[in-house]
Amino acid sequence: MPSWPNLFIAGAPRCGTSSLHAYLDAIPGVFMSRIKEPNYFSRCVIGEDHPMVRPIRDQDAYLALFAAAGDARIRGEASPNYLEDPEAPELIDRTVPGARVIASLRDPVERLFSHYLMMRNNRPMGRFAEEIERGLATDDGRSHGILDPRTGLYAAHVERYRAVFGPRFKILIFEEWMADVPATLRDVLQFLGVDQEIGEFSEPKQRQYAEARGPLVRYLFGNRAVSRAAEMLIPFGLRKRVRNALLVRPAAKPEMEPGTREFLVRYYRDDVERLEGLLGRRLPWRNFGSASPTRSAG
Repeated sequence: MPSWPNLFIAGAPRCGTSSLHAYLDAIPGVFMSRIKEPNYFSRCVIGEDHPMVRPIRDQDAYLALFAAAGDARIRGEASPNYLEDPEAPELIDRTVPGARVIASLRDPVERLFSHYLMMRNNRPMGRFAEEIERGLATDDGRSHGILDPRTGLYAAHVERYRAVFGPRFKILIFEEWMADVPATLRDVLQFLGVDQEIGEFSEPKQRQYAEARGPLVRYLFGNRAVSRAAEMLIPFGLRKRVRNALLVRPAAKPEMEPGTREFLVRYYRDDVERLEGLLGRRLPWRNFGSASPTRSAG
């Protein structure tokens, strides 16, 4: 019988989880599922009627994702929605005792804007400020694919996972690990108990901002059945090359309106301070530090 995974990359969305999933999958002794986001344990945040996400709920279908893991010591998946799902930590721990969880956290203002730009490539959307207002006003927005600023209120999520997993829960800071991927991978492998040298490591070039080439591509991006089929049939690297060559075109990255940025900084400030208290350190997030928050992070 296929084994359960023992590593979960739990989020947050738009914090480099796809890159981390791909990097780990290339390391001997680590097997990451071909479908990156099965969302098997996300029962509250991802409803069955979610228009953008098709969770795998059948146990046999879920375990089949790891059938090819062979003797890999680490078997993992990456479902960013696990981070904010209030029931996911206990469900994971009860199902897979001893499992380890990694969360990557990004400046919540920049994370939300990045999420908005991604969603805008999938379907028509209003201005960023309008979508923020809509998300805050909708209690069930998480079940209907609405941009939800509450995802970036990390402190409660961190407390929840720490309470369940203790030292088996690791936090990465997106801005730091993207600046030194090899060092982060060495740290992650130590956390996982994998004795493997990183060796020569060629980091991919920073992806240029791009927009979908018209309504048909936007439909394909937004159709979860198409995305799932592509995940199963086409390796990650090849999917990215096809995407960049045929499906998107380089464009000037939109700038966040100053008033919207100021609103989000006020919205998140207390939670960031609470998170810094939990972590016992200052976070390198320009919107909440001494640097003037006048420019969007890349």
